[in-house]
Amino acid sequence: MKAKFCLALATIALGATAHAQDCDSACMSAIAQQYMTDVATQDWSRLPWANPVRYTENNVAMMIGDGFWGAGPTTGDDPLIVADESTGNVIWYGRTAEHGQLAYHGLRLKVRDGMISEVESYLGREGTPDLFAPLASYTLHSDFSANVASPASRDALIALVEGYFDTKTLNDGALQTTLADDCTQLVNGMNITHGEHPKAQAAQGCKAQLEIGLYKPVERIRARRYPVVDTEKGIVVALSLEDHAARELTYTTSDGKEHDIDVRYPNTRGRMDLFKVVDGAITRIDGVSVFLPYYIHSLWEE
Repeated sequence: MKAKFCLALATIALGATAHAQDCDSACMSAIAQQYMTDVATQDWSRLPWANPVRYTENNVAMMIGDGFWGAGPTTGDDPLIVADESTGNVIWYGRTAEHGQLAYHGLRLKVRDGMISEVESYLGREGTPDLFAPLASYTLHSDFSANVASPASRDALIALVEGYFDTKTLNDGALQTTLADDCTQLVNGMNITHGEHPKAQAAQGCKAQLEIGLYKPVERIRARRYPVVDTEKGIVVALSLEDHAARELTYTTSDGKEHDIDVRYPNTRGRMDLFKVVDGAITRIDGVSVFLPYYIHSLWEE
């Protein structure tokens, strides 16, 4: 049945004659929402497919109809949808489920001439060694939907996120970016900067954690991409691969305290992170993280 589904979709894509058109932010957002609606009902025929279409799920290439498509998918309410007309990319971030098992889901679509040419999904599923907080109590902070009073340029916003990644990789306590004092970060719904998480117990807040070198197990952050930037809302969507070499089982932060690494073997985390920037400082980071084989190659890196 799945083979017939994929073959039929390929036929639709090859025979698509959708009229080429300009697709603004509202158009791309509508396509993203329609994509998730149609995945849930497995009715792919209404979607505008380009020829060809590239599709990956958790950095694995596959056919439309495989993976999430074929696993009894459902989608949650109130996703965040952000489109970027300058790149033709749109992201959908929210809750989904497969056969009732919940997941954090970051989706990127590339829309060209009103048709979907690229699909990239990251699903943070419960049960892997990565972080995971129960989705029933998760809510994306309302700040991500609010406009900022003083929008910064696209380049300035990306530079702040690049600086964050550089700081996290160097781990020498010197900040290469600007962080708000109350900056909070969630990974797969887990608050790692405040509350009861071990990292939060070591230091409260994004800035304090970076200043003591709490991320020394991170060897490198590569394949960095910024497909969607919304200057009006101060949002940067960052995609990256974060390598953990696991050469040592413990490490010491600059305050002299010893910490255990999270996972005791080499691994890579595929990430889609949403950064919120207000008044020139990163205030919130939220996103999905997926456990991957160590040093896996990005299928989207040029």
